[in-house]
Amino acid sequence: MSATIQIRPLQPSDAQAYQDLRLEALRSSPDAFGSSYEEEAPIALETIEARMPSSAPNAIFGAFARTDLVGMAGFAVYERLKTRHKGVMWGVFVKPEWRKQRVGRALVQHVIDHASRHVIMLEAAVGMTNESARRTYHGLGFKPYGIERKAIRVGDVFHDEELLYLDLPRPGDA
Repeated sequence: MSATIQIRPLQPSDAQAYQDLRLEALRSSPDAFGSSYEEEAPIALETIEARMPSSAPNAIFGAFARTDLVGMAGFAVYERLKTRHKGVMWGVFVKPEWRKQRVGRALVQHVIDHASRHVIMLEAAVGMTNESARRTYHGLGFKPYGIERKAIRVGDVFHDEELLYLDLPRPGDA
């Protein structure tokens, strides 16, 4: 990975860059996200700012090449009492020109490291045809626990997703 990449939580001041990257992701990889470009393009910047996680441990992490946002990955802890021990990684995307430079791997590892301080299991879902992302997740220890058939519908085409989990050490475990 290039030494110029820095990963940090996004702030409301990053909302425009985040919205631009998210719309690029939705436009270029419609089968990878539950949201659609058509649904999200008209959303006002103020709404994007308000949706950005404002309380830890939930976060959206950005990968920056100097000042340019080139990748993103979200993390959220389940809110319900009986499921607060689990978190989910969502919205992972890296600009095509930054792929094969381990930016995606660095983002996912950053989410794993962050999650390990807050939960004991991290969940994710990845398109069955996204071999590169699946290799990255499996290489970082995620294990499949199922396939959600017809998880995403783009036009008249359905896409399956592999459901993944990663057991994390409990805080204090050696």
